[in-house]
Amino acid sequence: MREAAAALSQMESQSIVHHTPCGDGHMVWHEWGAGKPLILLHGGSGSWTHWVRNIPILKQRYRVICADTPGLGSSAMPPGVFSSKHYPESMRMLAGVFAEGLDEIIGVATHYHLCGFSMGSIAGAYLAAAQPDRVQSFTLVGASSFGIPWKGLDRRLEAMTDAMGEAERMEAQRRNLRIIMTHGEADEFAGYVQLKNVERARIRSHGLPYSDTIMQALPQVRAPLAGIWGRHDVYAQPNLDEAIPGILRTCDPDAFYAVVEDAGHWVMYETPDAFNARLTDAIEASTCR
Repeated sequence: MREAAAALSQMESQSIVHHTPCGDGHMVWHEWGAGKPLILLHGGSGSWTHWVRNIPILKQRYRVICADTPGLGSSAMPPGVFSSKHYPESMRMLAGVFAEGLDEIIGVATHYHLCGFSMGSIAGAYLAAAQPDRVQSFTLVGASSFGIPWKGLDRRLEAMTDAMGEAERMEAQRRNLRIIMTHGEADEFAGYVQLKNVERARIRSHGLPYSDTIMQALPQVRAPLAGIWGRHDVYAQPNLDEAIPGILRTCDPDAFYAVVEDAGHWVMYETPDAFNARLTDAIEASTCR
């Protein structure tokens, strides 16, 4: 755990940290690299560390800016109530906080590429719909909430208790990652990342896969669309080969679509080289349209 903490601390120390308005406090962003801005939005119960294996490569090509979503990571709670009973309204609220922050960080006229993972792809759809003249491409990673049936989780997640020590809590999170995030066994670094993210999570998004929240915004997105999923993404079963690409191409007939083999939901962590290549391909393809 010390090695994992040190590695994350070192990566964070190499970033530029931004603080923008968020409720009664600040939203926290981390920035690396230079070039065209690439905005990365993490998944539920996460933080910028969802992208820890991608930043070192992506920053060589782009100005990578990673959000900590309001109510998650190091960011303050959002300005209003985040409710599972009103997910579309909650996503519009998050998108408004994102937009205000980006106006301050990159300027009100700067174009950018947008990529969201899981819950971040859903909030990202609302952001892309709200800023049609600025988002040059929008890539969804492991997205759900299309309003189509999915098979559900194989088993219940393991709860942490106050009686557990940190090592036991981390092992519990490694087992949970195997249920919801990874195709193979999660390594210790992934377990540490997950533990620290879950400990700071103050908003809950577990009901999103059962909803059609993304479809309240995705048809309004004018930017070129792309989608990347791991073949074994639990939230995309059994819809990867027909339903999901069909939905994307209904919204954008030329949408870029890729499925990465040997990966689950957290595709960019499990297969970073393959993911980085496909994301770069998707962005490059959008510039030719």
